[in-house]
Amino acid sequence: MVRTLDRTHSILSYVEGSLKNATILDGNDKGNGFIFSLLNPPVPLGGNIVGLDIYVDEMPVPRRSVLIATSDDVVNAAVLSDTRPLPFKPFQSARFLVFGIDLDQQKKHKIIIMSKLEGFEQIIIPFTIQDYVSNKKEKVVIPSIVGEEDDSILVSESTIFKNFTAPLVLSGKKAYIVCSSNGSLSANWTWMGTRYDNGGLYVPPARAFGRVIVEISVDDGVRKRLPNFVASSKHENGVLVTRHEVAGLSVIRRLFVPVEKKGFIMITEFNFDKLSNEFLNVGTDSKVAKRKIRVHFMIDGNITSYGLAAISQSNFSRFYKSNNCLQIRTLAKKEVAHYYGTIGIVPKQLKPSRILTDSFDNDLELSYDLEVEEGNTKEIALIATGSFTSPKDCLDEFHEMRENYRDLLDKTNAHFCQVAKSGLSVSHGCEITATVSKLARAFEKAKISLEYLKANYDKLGYGICAGLPRFPNYWARDTGWSLRGYLAMGDYNFAIQVIENFLRHQAKRSTRFAFKGELPMIISGKSFLHNTTYGSADSTFLFPWALREYVYATGDLQYLKKRWNSVVDLVNWGFLKDVDKDGLVEHGFSGIAEKLPIQDSTWMDHIDRRKNANDVQALFHENLMIGSELAYAVGDQQNAKLWNIKAEKLRNKIDAEYWDAKTGHYYDTIMPDGCKDDSVRPNSLVLLLTDTVKDEKKASMVLDRIEKEDMTAPWGVRTLSNLDQKYHPTLYHDGAVWPLVTGWAALSEIKFNRREQALTYLTTMAAGILKENGMYAETYRGDRPEPFNSCILQAWSVGLYVYAFRQMMLGTRINMIDNKIRFEPKIPDIIASDSSTMSFEQQIHTADGSANLTIGVSPDKQSITISNSNPGLKLPDFVSDTYSINLVN
Repeated sequence: MVRTLDRTHSILSYVEGSLKNATILDGNDKGNGFIFSLLNPPVPLGGNIVGLDIYVDEMPVPRRSVLIATSDDVVNAAVLSDTRPLPFKPFQSARFLVFGIDLDQQKKHKIIIMSKLEGFEQIIIPFTIQDYVSNKKEKVVIPSIVGEEDDSILVSESTIFKNFTAPLVLSGKKAYIVCSSNGSLSANWTWMGTRYDNGGLYVPPARAFGRVIVEISVDDGVRKRLPNFVASSKHENGVLVTRHEVAGLSVIRRLFVPVEKKGFIMITEFNFDKLSNEFLNVGTDSKVAKRKIRVHFMIDGNITSYGLAAISQSNFSRFYKSNNCLQIRTLAKKEVAHYYGTIGIVPKQLKPSRILTDSFDNDLELSYDLEVEEGNTKEIALIATGSFTSPKDCLDEFHEMRENYRDLLDKTNAHFCQVAKSGLSVSHGCEITATVSKLARAFEKAKISLEYLKANYDKLGYGICAGLPRFPNYWARDTGWSLRGYLAMGDYNFAIQVIENFLRHQAKRSTRFAFKGELPMIISGKSFLHNTTYGSADSTFLFPWALREYVYATGDLQYLKKRWNSVVDLVNWGFLKDVDKDGLVEHGFSGIAEKLPIQDSTWMDHIDRRKNANDVQALFHENLMIGSELAYAVGDQQNAKLWNIKAEKLRNKIDAEYWDAKTGHYYDTIMPDGCKDDSVRPNSLVLLLTDTVKDEKKASMVLDRIEKEDMTAPWGVRTLSNLDQKYHPTLYHDGAVWPLVTGWAALSEIKFNRREQALTYLTTMAAGILKENGMYAETYRGDRPEPFNSCILQAWSVGLYVYAFRQMMLGTRINMIDNKIRFEPKIPDIIASDSSTMSFEQQIHTADGSANLTIGVSPDKQSITISNSNPGLKLPDFVSDTYSINLVN
């Protein structure tokens, strides 16, 4: 019985033709081995495997030489135990990689997997395969850090040995999708402690379609899910490209969101080559071998409104034969926004062989039949669009995308290639250390992610999505911090469009909802089931900084003069917020957030920090200083002097009221009863960033405190010391790790010339971005590096990394009003001693036009070499107190 079960199990589970010799690249090491795949677990029904051995032609293989990859994990067989089992669900596929053995192609090999199951340790379950080795040798890349590949070693034929479940956001300015690195619009993610599938097409304010998964059946065989057979995955230039090896077919899938369209395109190519014939029952004697393929698109057809709430509405679906597409729409209800979705395929004349539209839970399915000839490629593209205006608009958008899907792929690639090269970018070709290479690759990925977060949604105008998928609205606080990233990489046109959008919503007079000069906490619209809301304690303070950076970087003094009354109101808003006239800004929610569970209106809006949080006072101080600087620039001497005097007075008061000499840290807030909260939080870093702290000794004491293990975890800075009795690793503002505050720490270390410590924080952030394939979540648990209660991609997480990277590597301060650019790099000695010249491309705006500079930074020589692509252009003065400047024409 055991033999019968073993044989039957092996026949049904082994993927014929998957046994291949491999060249294995593991970091800097190169070796040989072999690889094979299973359609089912190596044990019937699955379970937790606590021990696994492999025998090749009766000879045992060392456990440390065996890697097993499932859709959820990659595990070395040597680590399997009762405390570290490998879970196998029924029907779950897997790939096995064996190091150090090169199989003979001339003989048939016998490979046995011997597994021990949790709870059945005395029973060893065998799994046996016998097969010849394919004459096609694989190139297998093992990422040096789980989830991270070095793009320079990847080619289209490489097999990446890892799981491909990492979630991704791909986005244009009108829509975005949530998918996995395996190419499916399906991604499990934890939100508010619940893990569920967030995959689908989002056309704000709705998710028009939920998860979309592709299955194929070949020659009337068993349906197989493409995500289970991924050989490689590459996310580049706005497109996710995955390669799948399944049932003797090579399948290439390209998934993307066109920049200006409200939908996504998934192009799937099927290739059947001659190498597959020896493993498949295909008539090789016939003139042309053919494969019959049925492609099944499984679609979640439940429309969900997003924004501040995720609310599903009743909807129905219908297949339109005349347009050869399926459309879903919400049921009409008075005073409720309605949403629409359309989905279909190219070739547009190909009719579905099967349509399912009447399932209980609105799971839809469209199936299509294809035939692929040997040596040829057959292509099918899935097109989906969404709308909240009308079903006709949704259908028209679908038709346009279907007619131009290949052109849209080219335009998407070209757009993101241009983004990568524009503004500030890292030049390749120079010899740099592994650390700098990692920082640079993270910077490049973060730039693309910031592009994904740009939006121009209907009726909302230009804005920055705070986080995707859950926050497509424009939050002022997130925008204010994230603009530092956009401005650092030179995206000035977009930055000023965003600023203008908020200034259009500026409160013109004081009401019970907002004081004069206040910017909205969030820009939203009725279709988002929520209106624009005021009541933030700190958001308005963040915009003068962005205005100053824009004006000085572009020299656009005319814009500042045109908007000067708005700027005056921005700065003076802080005085109106000093309700009790004690010289400090009060806060406490007072806006119109109908459904927001907000206790307070600081960035820590899930806890009550009333009435005088230290970071709010620091931002008001910075606001006054920047206001004074800008006032001098436009000739407003009265406000320039007044704000400068007020800033100095406020700085002295903050130092007197908030410094705790006993702990060497600043009190976090002053409570309504006058008590001072000595909780150790990262908010004191904002005092350092805003020049509120001039005493370098006090600054060092704050940074020393933040660096301690109770505040800084290996994956970032916690929101509360884990020694505090209020601490919990999953609480949003009482223990979770935030990339935002990790960025504050990096920038503060740079500001006070603590270069090695700054590098530690910056490399921590870079590792997170690379591990998540360019994504960077909002929060992580305080006890382990696991995203929790957050978005997959958060604007200020990647934005602060981009800004901190520039400040460390270049220390750029642009002042085109005075026609001067200052460079003060803060490169750590550990990099400086090992690096040759690091090269950057920087676009600048002069009075005569734009110029593209090549900036070579030699930290070992403390010199900067600048060359200009347009020698006839008059350049600004380049200055530095720490580096010598050399100009080369």
